[in-house]
Amino acid sequence: MKKYFSLISIILMLLLMACGSSDVEETETDDSVPVDNSTEESPEPENANEEETQSETEALSAIMENLDLKVAAEQQGTTINFKLQLINKNEEAVDLMFTSGQQFEIKLFQEDEVFYQYSEGKMFTEALVEESLAPGEFKNWAESWDMIEHLEPGEYEVEMTLLPAEINGQQVEGEPLKQTITITIEDPAADEDSPFRSVDVEGENGEYTVTGEVDTSVGVTYYEVEDGHNYLVEQTEIPVEGDGWQEFEIKISIDEDMLPQNGAVVMLLYTEDRSEQRPVQLEVMP
Repeated sequence: MKKYFSLISIILMLLLMACGSSDVEETETDDSVPVDNSTEESPEPENANEEETQSETEALSAIMENLDLKVAAEQQGTTINFKLQLINKNEEAVDLMFTSGQQFEIKLFQEDEVFYQYSEGKMFTEALVEESLAPGEFKNWAESWDMIEHLEPGEYEVEMTLLPAEINGQQVEGEPLKQTITITIEDPAADEDSPFRSVDVEGENGEYTVTGEVDTSVGVTYYEVEDGHNYLVEQTEIPVEGDGWQEFEIKISIDEDMLPQNGAVVMLLYTEDRSEQRPVQLEVMP
């Protein structure tokens, strides 16, 4: 009996050894390459960010090309009135974001000497200011400067700049909304002897209304409009009645195709013998 059990034990051991050997052999002979089933996102192209930045820059540039900034500066006695106007000629709305209450800057200078700077000595709120312009809409900014010290008569440069930090959510680099014009400063005391006073201008793009006062004691007075090269309105009598100082209103209508592409539209008020003349700037074309 013991021999019988011994034989059975030996057979079982052999069977177990055979199974173990088969598993090892199967494991060793399995040369298949493991498959990595993990999912990896394909890396973005290195220049993807550059392309996106370039696209945004081009979009902003296209918007800027259709933002029309017009500026004007006019002396009235001892006061200089500055005006800025931004017209949205884009087909979509444009949102302007300013980082403070200062939305524009104005400098009046001659050569390297600055005689007036709008922001000098002023405190501005630090709150964000937003302005939105629908297609075809415009916004005006205005400022006046009472000359504490009379400037010497002559020509001066006026630099006017809008200061949005962002346009349609895109950062604005530099100062692309800037215009520089020339203003001729006259002796304010000379205006006291002039037959024309309190002259004011409203309007744009060829449609203007000029108001003021004229001393009829000097006789018949006239006006004409020119752009420095051509007469846009020929000599016309100023419509007034009565004696002494009388108010007048002149309405001017000029076809847009006659307006200069660059330069100023100027009205000249004058007496019949042209001994007294008063130039009035109607509009500056960029």
